[in-house]
Amino acid sequence: MKVGILDYKACNLGSVFNSLYKLGINPIIINNPKEISEMDRLIIPGVGAAKNCMDYLKYNGFIEPIKKFLAFKPILGICLGMQIFAKKLYENGLSEGIGHIDGEVKILDAKIKFNIGWKEVEFIKKIHKKFDTEDLSSFYYCHSYYISLKKNNYCIGVSYMGSNKIPAIVCKGNFIGTQFHPEKSQTNGNKFLEFFLNWKKN
Repeated sequence: MKVGILDYKACNLGSVFNSLYKLGINPIIINNPKEISEMDRLIIPGVGAAKNCMDYLKYNGFIEPIKKFLAFKPILGICLGMQIFAKKLYENGLSEGIGHIDGEVKILDAKIKFNIGWKEVEFIKKIHKKFDTEDLSSFYYCHSYYISLKKNNYCIGVSYMGSNKIPAIVCKGNFIGTQFHPEKSQTNGNKFLEFFLNWKKN
């Protein structure tokens, strides 16, 4: 299996690479949009500024190859890597997202400002009939923006942060997005990454 990790100048590539390597995968760092179609799975990590990252994707020709890949093969978006699939993002100014998920990326409650650390995830539906979430409850977060969904039927799990109910896992078609960082979530994160590597739609 060829697993690509997209390098779009967002941080955390190394952590994702190392997590996959420990699971027996030797991932490929994708720097050229032409390489995307050669992959079997694509992971888009993310710790960075939304507008800068979206500008990089657009100006370097990544958007259409990502959309074409998504039509046939699975993508995992992590944190900002999930948020860029929304329609609009408001971090560092307004930017248009890829638009696969009907929602907008907004700043957290002013009382919270920044969410970092472990949070419980409440699974409200199953991603897949063969994916057991019974023992997966806590994951690691590091973010100050979240995705506000127009349609909650895409939401698989939520976390509660002050007055905000945050979509923790979003799934639509071949796309799975997590607001938490599985590569930083130890055993639970490894189980989630293993699931993605073997994931097929219901």
